[in-house]
Parts: sequence; structure tokens; C-alpha cells
Amino acid sequence: MTIDPAWQGQVEFYELVYGTWLSYIFLTLMFEKALGETLDEWRYVLLNFVGAGAFWVNHYFQYSDFWLILINVYTVFFLYLWWIMGISPVADRSKGWKAAAFFGGIVYTFAFIGFENIARYGVDTLGYSEFWFMLTSYLGFVGVIVWRGKKLG
Repeated sequence: MTIDPAWQGQVEFYELVYGTWLSYIFLTLMFEKALGETLDEWRYVLLNFVGAGAFWVNHYFQYSDFWLILINVYTVFFLYLWWIMGISPVADRSKGWKAAAFFGGIVYTFAFIGFENIARYGVDTLGYSEFWFMLTSYLGFVGVIVWRGKKLG
């Protein structure tokens, strides 16, 4: 099966990479600072990975006739996983905290999209090469690994 190139959206790989490392920082700080709960690091990694997976839908299928169905199914999957991985393991929290944490999944999604759009704006409007956003991203990932590694070590 081939994917029709006419379905492809405007989301580019450099946007995804740039948004991913910043979203990881946002995700961990949201849980640890705003919500006051520290999750296992693998949970942050999995949640951020699945959050980044919306790229598949938006890059390859954004202009397909079934995009709305795909993005809605993916959103439900993401929020379900958000609940299972980020909220339900924290059994001793109030319903209010759990509601805020669930809403955090929506906030996280908008933050991720915002970070991706910073890169898009830099390339499309300001005229920077996507190379600089990729370089910043790789340095950012190294910084995240060092930061979180020190926290774990």
C-alpha cells in the first residue's frame, strides 16, 4: 500500500524534532512543579513519545478524507495513555488533582504544537535554515539527557 503524497500535511520533521525536546521539558516540569508529582522517567519518555506520534497523522494524512477520524482516534488513544501512565499510578491524589492532571494532557498537546510552530515560524517567516533548528534540537536533547540523568543519578 502506498500513501498518497497529496494527503501529506505541512508538518515537517525539523518541527517535530524541535518540539519534542522542549515538550519533554514542559512535561516533566508540569508534573513535578505544577502538579507536584514526580513520575518514573520511563513514563515521561513514553508519554512524550506518544505525544510526538501525532506527527504521523498530521504529516502523512492531514489532507486525506479520513484525517479527522485518524486524529480523533489518536487523541483518544493519547489521552487514555495519559490517564493510564500519568494519572492512575498516583492513587492517593484527589479527584481535583486528577482532573487538573488530565487537563494537563490537553495543555501539553497545545504546548507541543506551539513549540513545533516556533520552528516553522523561524523557517517560513524569518528565513532561518531548518539546519539551525535541528542543531538546536540535538543540543537540546543532550541537555535534557544530562539534566534528567543527574536527577536520576
